[in-house]
Amino acid sequence: MSNDAPENQIEPMARQYQFEVFPWNDNFATGIALIDEQHRQLVHLINKLASHLSRGSSDIQMNEVFEELVAYADYHFRTEEQIWQPRFQGDTWFMEHKRSHDSFLPKAQQIQSRLQGAAFEKVLEEVLKFLVNWLVFHILDNDRRMAKVLRALDEGLDLEAAKARANQEMTGIMQTFVETVLDMYENLTSRSLELIREKNERLKTERALVTSEMQKQAMDKLLHSMKKTIEAMASTVEFRAPYTAGHQRRVAQLAGAIAQELGLPEEEVQGIYLAASVHDIGDIQIPAEILTRPGSLTNIEREIVHLHPRAGYDILKGIEFPWPIAEMVYQHHERLDGSGYPNGLKGDQILMGARVIAVADVVEAMSSHRPYRSSLGLDAALTELEARKGSVYEPAVVDACVGLFRDKKFAFTT
Repeated sequence: MSNDAPENQIEPMARQYQFEVFPWNDNFATGIALIDEQHRQLVHLINKLASHLSRGSSDIQMNEVFEELVAYADYHFRTEEQIWQPRFQGDTWFMEHKRSHDSFLPKAQQIQSRLQGAAFEKVLEEVLKFLVNWLVFHILDNDRRMAKVLRALDEGLDLEAAKARANQEMTGIMQTFVETVLDMYENLTSRSLELIREKNERLKTERALVTSEMQKQAMDKLLHSMKKTIEAMASTVEFRAPYTAGHQRRVAQLAGAIAQELGLPEEEVQGIYLAASVHDIGDIQIPAEILTRPGSLTNIEREIVHLHPRAGYDILKGIEFPWPIAEMVYQHHERLDGSGYPNGLKGDQILMGARVIAVADVVEAMSSHRPYRSSLGLDAALTELEARKGSVYEPAVVDACVGLFRDKKFAFTT
């Protein structure tokens, strides 16, 4: 492949792989069209290589794809640096970014040389973890930070002020999110490869019953990994608003108990519990001073707060969960009569899981202390549910919730 990277040498982005080690998500976009399109193509090539590796393709096939990846990375780096260099004027940020680019090719070529004649299992995990680590930090952190500087420069800020603003926007919470996403991709990669290897072994040995059990165990591990990832994502919100520490966990406890009380299938109960665990993940995009303010909010601030279901949906929508996690998070402030937000959905337009989370959220919020008010108490929360049952809240969900507290003595655990 030449360094000019002709368009006809990149396969269509819609190509389906045996699995995707790095699913593209629109949250990775920098806002610079040329860079984002090239990132998509780098992701495409990494997934293509991973698919060949997972199938145990021949050395020739894997080397061809690896060479394509290395050549395109070189082309992408030079193109990207032509965008950054004139605006950063040799600044340390640009030099560090260039060093990151320069480190990729030698490492990739070193790994490529190890593929010669080696069993793919021995190098597969190293290859994929290196590529995922590099790409997550390169796209989610470095390039997005640099792009924020360019936008600030276009607004008239000088370089140092633009860098300061970019650093402020890329706060510690974003670093936590980057690490969470990285952990998620590493875990999903490892589990996906286990499933693929087991499938290939089953086809070779025709031991269907044994392999089926192995697949079930691997899927259990995958689901466990997803749960741990969700827990890590949920903890990011607590860093922003310490006074609500435990809010999402308590809402998840109650939502899961309500779902069980309703007699929903165990798989659906599990999905509702996990969605409730991250129902406020969108708060990471709300300024901390609004989240922790002791007084009442202005209309504009309230509108900002009302954006958090959509922000949470945008974070989660690209992750392939077995449950509609993103949709439940998006809808947890919708109400039966259409008075909720952000889309004013009514009745059956709202997922049952979102209706369960809505009730659990109201009970926990009203019965807990907030900077702008003291706890209203559990009795007030249950009275609110009963007064608006059928108009705002799902009747069956309200009945299940009230019964849990009054008849079964449900209590939140720490």
